[in-house]
Formats: sequence, structure tokens, C-alpha cells
Amino acid sequence: MLDKSRPIVVDLLADDFHERAHTVYDELRAQSPVVFAELPEQPGRGFWMITGYAAADAALRDNRLANNPRALLSEKQLAARARAQIPEPPHTMLLADPPEHTRLRRAAQQAFTSRSVTALRPTMIRHAGHLLDEAEQAARNGDGTVDLLHAYAYPLSLTVLGEILGFPDTWHTGLHDLAVRAATASTPLSGPDPALRELLENYTRDLVLLKRDTPGDDLVSRLVHPRSGKDALSDGELMAMIGLLVAAGFETSASLIASATLSLLTHPAQWAALRDNPDLAAPAVEETMRYWGPVESATMRLALAPLELGSRRIERGDRVLVFPAAANRDPAHITDPHRFDIHRRPRPHLGFSGGIHNCMGAALARTEVAIALTTLTTRWPGLSTAVPPAELRWRPGMGLRGLRRLPVRP
Repeated sequence: MLDKSRPIVVDLLADDFHERAHTVYDELRAQSPVVFAELPEQPGRGFWMITGYAAADAALRDNRLANNPRALLSEKQLAARARAQIPEPPHTMLLADPPEHTRLRRAAQQAFTSRSVTALRPTMIRHAGHLLDEAEQAARNGDGTVDLLHAYAYPLSLTVLGEILGFPDTWHTGLHDLAVRAATASTPLSGPDPALRELLENYTRDLVLLKRDTPGDDLVSRLVHPRSGKDALSDGELMAMIGLLVAAGFETSASLIASATLSLLTHPAQWAALRDNPDLAAPAVEETMRYWGPVESATMRLALAPLELGSRRIERGDRVLVFPAAANRDPAHITDPHRFDIHRRPRPHLGFSGGIHNCMGAALARTEVAIALTTLTTRWPGLSTAVPPAELRWRPGMGLRGLRRLPVRP
């Protein structure tokens, strides 16, 4: 019997975990879609680990599971933490529950509407072509290869995010390095690295000051100068909001572009199908989100009341961690889950989460990655990996999945 008295030790932070993640998930799911686990580095700090699709979908939608890690603390406990100057997590919509979550999300979602995303399409297409021009020239001047992750996926994602938030082009290099380092260092259990968090706060503080003095047609300007008082954010909320959008919006889209490209190149018939029919770009994005989505695990939830998930009794105060990457390959949910197939119908997945915390930038990501893929197949129809795919490695770290590099031959 699997219960809290005998947690399963899972080394989610091992350097090679992402190379064998789905073997681990399959083994755990064979025991139960919901198991009580702990990290070897944190004995006694167990959590319910959800790898089954039905249980994961239910957990993401259950309002008895709070995202705010302080949700069960009393006013007295919160005051004591303040007196002791215990660092608190940033007040973002990712770590908030209604009504705070509703208010924070409403302030930011104006930049991610279908109309806003459609307006960005010409920019995405132009920058994708420009980046491939530069990468092709670099390949000719070098050894004939290019790292598609750092020469194409990252700069394209960062450029699009820069258009939305309004930060200067001169920041791209620094933000690129910072986001890559932060994606590796931060996990749902350990939290952000203090030094990297300080660097990101410096960028966001400078951006807020810039937009207060010289506002433009961008999201940060609208947040700094809201149309009404009900949409106004505190300085702390504003800083946290921008930091979250930079860290989450940039890294996930770039990783998805790289993962989709690798998936297609390792399935040549499907690469050829997309090359010949650009309408397959949207299905390719959805299948990649299911098969190799950039979000490995969601944020840690805290049970506000007893509930049942996957026939397991979750008690008040228990921690719950959903793994969309595992749920998306649950054989009870989808046939032949370890097969990549852009022709798959249907292809339901939890890659963009679910419930009130579903990804606000889903439409943007879908459009950006589809454009990135169609531009690639049009410009470089004979693209191939420059090293055997088995030699490619995923970055360590819990929460996000991303390749370390993706060397290719145009």
C-alpha cells in the first residue's frame, strides 16, 4: 500500500533525470497515478506526485488546492514571519488565488488577446527570417553548423517578448543569459536563486522607471499608467508581474521551438509533411506540447481541505505537485503515448495547464512556434541535426524542460 508513511524517493533534480523521466513516470504510474514522494535532498518534506491524466486534470481545476504557499498561515503567523524578516515569495498571479489572482491576471491579459497576438504576426515572421539569415551566414563562415536553440529559438522568443513588454533591444543579451541560468537554477521546491532573482529585479526596476518617464505602446507602460484605479498594481506587484512574464514567457516558448524542431527532425516523414503542408504547423505545436512540452511540473499546490485524487486521500496541509509531462503520456488517456505524431487526432494535453491558472500566453506561444517552424521548413527544407540525437542532453532542473543546445546543419 502506498501512503504518506512510506514515501517514494524520486531524484527529480538529478543531472540526467530528463533523459529518463518518462521511464520513471511510467514506473510510478503503474503503481498509482498519485503517489507520495520526496526528494533525496529533502527527507521528511513529502508531496503528492500526480502522473495520471485524470487526476492531474482534476487537481489543476480544484479550488481546494491553493497556489499561494502562505494560504494556511494565520494572521499571527504572517506577522511573526514579517518580524523575523523571513523572505516571502514574489506576489505574482502564479502564486496567488482568487480574488488576488483574478485581479493580477486581468491586469496582464490585455497583451495576450487574439487581436494582440494577430498584430504581432508580421513582427514574428520578419524576425524569424532575419535570424535565419544571420544563422546561415554564421554557418557558412564557421563549420557549417549552428546551434538552433541559441541562434534562433532564444532570440526569436526574446524579441517577441520585448515587443510586448517594451524593453530595449540592448537588453537582449543580458536577459538571454539571465533567463537561461534561472531556468536551470529554480525549481518548484527550492524557489528562485537569490542572486539571479536580484539581477532580474534590477532589470524590471529599470524598465518600470523607463516607462514612467517615457511610456510607449507596450504592456509595461499600460501597467505603470493604468486607465483606472481598480487596475493599478502596487510597486511590488508590478515588479513581480514583469519578472514573471520575462522568466516564464521567454524560456518556455524558446524551449518549445527547439523541442518541436528536434521531434520533427527525428521523424523525417513528419518534417517532410510539414514542409509540404504549412497547415500542419498548428498540429505540430500541439503534439509537441503533449510529447515534449516545456513545463515538466506545475507549481506546488497546498490542500486547503481534505479531498480525493486518484483514489488517494489528500489531507489539509498536504502538498500536491502535478506533472503535466507525465500526465500527457498516460496510456489510460491517450493511445500509444510515447509515439510522436503530428497527425494524431485528438491530441488533448495539459501542456498549458488547466483551470484558472491555464497559460495566459497560450495563443502567443502557439502562433510564435508555428511561425518559427514554418519559416524553418521553408528556408531550410533539408535541415538535419549535426550530432546524433542520442547525444543531445536536457538541462537539469525541476519545473521546466529544455535542451542544453541543438546543433543543426542548414
